[in-house]
Amino acid sequence: MLNVNINYPYPVLREYEEDYQNTIFEGNLAVRLDTDGYLVHPAFDINNEGIKELIQEEILTYALEVQCASTWFRRLYPIKDNTIIKIDAQTIHERVELIPCIIASKSLESFSNSDFAEEYKGMTFDIKAGDVLGIGGKRVFDALYQNDIIKNGSSIVNIEGSKTAKEIVCNYSGSVIKITLPEAQYNNYINCGYNRSKYKMLNAILIIPVLVEAIGIIQMDENDPEHTSGFESCAWYKTIVANLKRYAENDEIKYTKLLEKPFSSAELLLGNNSAAALDFLCQIN
Repeated sequence: MLNVNINYPYPVLREYEEDYQNTIFEGNLAVRLDTDGYLVHPAFDINNEGIKELIQEEILTYALEVQCASTWFRRLYPIKDNTIIKIDAQTIHERVELIPCIIASKSLESFSNSDFAEEYKGMTFDIKAGDVLGIGGKRVFDALYQNDIIKNGSSIVNIEGSKTAKEIVCNYSGSVIKITLPEAQYNNYINCGYNRSKYKMLNAILIIPVLVEAIGIIQMDENDPEHTSGFESCAWYKTIVANLKRYAENDEIKYTKLLEKPFSSAELLLGNNSAAALDFLCQIN
């Protein structure tokens, strides 16, 4: 695991001048949402001719380490010619860390560089394949599962019962949207939940109205830059935004139109749930 704070027994390029006098490695990159994952666009470069030559000779290589604690995903991607990296949405979730780096592809004897800091001047180092020669600044982004909308009352919506509640209460202030039902209603919900064929009806009764209100909250935030609901950092908020943008193919105009039609967009997010709910009703004698 890469660590920007580790001291190595040889000079290492960083995003600030330290082991080298005038050379830094920032590891610029951008992350874009794709239809079924995330695209990482690297723009790696180095202002050191000696290091550049070693990269061109494929003795060193740019690379990117991707880490996700919530899914235990960790992978090192070698990068050549700033090729775009695609990360499957099913492999990462929530906080994802990206660490640009420069790695030795092959062993390198008597490595030296004219830009070494004063304490390393005139010294040489034997580098093994896999050794880290450069670490850029760590980037972080929030990833959301592609289908992380509503799965029968789980995911970004949590349904619970209350012995004291007199009516349905919906709370948007947490990481997930919390629906609280009076005890009798909750017991009915649980009983229905044992029958998979009733899931779409449950979504139509409980989840669709909640999603419609949630999309309305997001629309108000988007329409008025000075207005803020305070929910922008909630997981449910970011999940809905990310999925609507995916359906809009990252087109801001299409995304805005989706926000203007909360019910249709809620149906889109739930895979045309109402049609399945109506089919279920038609089967009941």
